[in-house]
Amino acid sequence: MKKTILLTSILFAATTAIIISCKKTSNTTNNIIINHMPAFTVNGIHDITLVNAGANYITLPITVQYSDSAQEVVTLSLSALPSNVNMDTTWITSGIPTFSTNINIADTTLDGATPGNYPMILTATGATSGKKTYPFNLKIVAETPCIAHIVGKYSDCYYSCSTGGYYADSVYSDPVTVNKIWFSNINNTGIKIYARYNCGTQQLTIPAQTVGGVTYSGSGSAYYSLTSHHISVNLNTGTTFCSLSMN
Repeated sequence: MKKTILLTSILFAATTAIIISCKKTSNTTNNIIINHMPAFTVNGIHDITLVNAGANYITLPITVQYSDSAQEVVTLSLSALPSNVNMDTTWITSGIPTFSTNINIADTTLDGATPGNYPMILTATGATSGKKTYPFNLKIVAETPCIAHIVGKYSDCYYSCSTGGYYADSVYSDPVTVNKIWFSNINNTGIKIYARYNCGTQQLTIPAQTVGGVTYSGSGSAYYSLTSHHISVNLNTGTTFCSLSMN
């Protein structure tokens, strides 16, 4: 009888242990929690090259792409640009992926920003997931000389604010600055003023400059053919607007 009671106790204890073990394993499985974190990527970042001439710019299109999990607000920022180079303010700096925007970077000088290679960083900051950085290089290169066809002597020049008729003028290139030209004889008076020429648009820009007490500024165009060259400029002298035609 004693042996039977002992055996029954052992079996009960073993059975109880098995049941407890099963419950413990079941509880552990039910406590597993999966956290969904926001996820995004920025696509389109690559090295870019800007020609250092006034009115020149380059566009870098980028897309903030939703990947998976929960969505979040993503804010964009760009590291400091080199001197005399600016970015417009129209790009989208914040949004919920997926969204796209353009980074437009321009040379804001007439004489051209300093050539070189400039490391840049675009930073994308998620509202909950933190920062991601995307490095790229901004390369600034000197523009190619393109004024050989517009420098030289012009024998038929006409200034609308003068009654003196036609006269001759000479246009020569600046010895230092690429695609900068000088007029030698404005209105047949010996006055010299300079202009910058844009190779892509064939446009001339005359920055404000004071000569002999008169401030000149203006814009125009210059083009050539196989047999001739021509310059047409609108000049502001502070009090009057005059047109200049040179052939």
